[in-house]
Amino acid sequence: MNESMETHELAPHGSWAFRYGGDAIVNNATEQPWTEIYDGGSSEAELRSFKLLAQAMLKIQEKNREIAAATRPMRTLHSKIIAGISQAQLHIDSQLPGRFQVDYFRAGSLWKAAVRFSNASGVPRADHLPDMRGIAIKVELPNGGEHDLLMTNYPVSHARNARQFVEFAVIAMGDSATFKTRLEEHFGSDETARMLKTVTAGMRPSKGLDQEIFWSRGALLWGDRPVRLLLRPKVEGTAAQDVPTTQDGLREAFAEQLNQRSIAYRLAIQPFVNERLTPIEDAAIEWREDVSEPVEIATLVLPSQDILSQRGMQQMEAVNDMPFNPWNAPAAFRPLGNINRARAEVYGASARQWVAEPRC
Repeated sequence: MNESMETHELAPHGSWAFRYGGDAIVNNATEQPWTEIYDGGSSEAELRSFKLLAQAMLKIQEKNREIAAATRPMRTLHSKIIAGISQAQLHIDSQLPGRFQVDYFRAGSLWKAAVRFSNASGVPRADHLPDMRGIAIKVELPNGGEHDLLMTNYPVSHARNARQFVEFAVIAMGDSATFKTRLEEHFGSDETARMLKTVTAGMRPSKGLDQEIFWSRGALLWGDRPVRLLLRPKVEGTAAQDVPTTQDGLREAFAEQLNQRSIAYRLAIQPFVNERLTPIEDAAIEWREDVSEPVEIATLVLPSQDILSQRGMQQMEAVNDMPFNPWNAPAAFRPLGNINRARAEVYGASARQWVAEPRC
């Protein structure tokens, strides 16, 4: 990526295309070989581009703060917390197959976790408006370690890689009347159509957090094999719900559900098959279940509680102060792919802005 990105002057479409070759990580220990391919031909070149992307995202972060009239910096994305649970539990299946028992992930073990549900937009929006929703899980490990699992309620990203993600976001900050035209000028008509189709499908109202399915989009290492994550309600369709009509309707409905019962989700992994059907570097391609059948491995349990009580709101505030990053992970679960590699730099830069600022 060229230096002009710092001033939001975008390079032509061809500048972000994948460059296959150069440094690549190849692993032949799994059923099929898999690779990571660095943008620019080397890890050093890719890191330099990530630093520029981080600067562009920080400018978007500040612009979003101004739009929201916030007194302190916010997360660049997923700025509005819907619910924060600090006493969740991750129950690893007692019959977990040996090939999936990696690091702390041992059959029958139980781990404390904190969970943050959020609306995806960088500017806080009312819960009834179309948006994507996210879940961030922070698993507490022995000796003070952490493992962050981040997922969104749509299986793919509109962006194939980090460069495309940031360039799309920069264009989106401009005049909405010319948004599509500017996308087409930069990415071309076909790629623009694909991205807008994905965004339109993902940005939708939600009937309730207990009804949502979440995907990791990007891949991560699971021992010696790449996987993607999938999280779905343990009991789907438990109650017919209407789309909320109030500013915090999703929070209020979720609080009502948690007052009545615990809520649980089944965590599954989708193993890598091959580079064509389950690519690591292209986050815009879905790992379809008929190609990579999900293997359920654990249950995330949110115990019944009153999240709107004074104590519940204090816990929510504590969770909201937590930075989440997929690179908060043991080495055996290292994030994979261009978008995930960029998150190490971009998420870190963003968190350094809002974590350092005291709340008013």
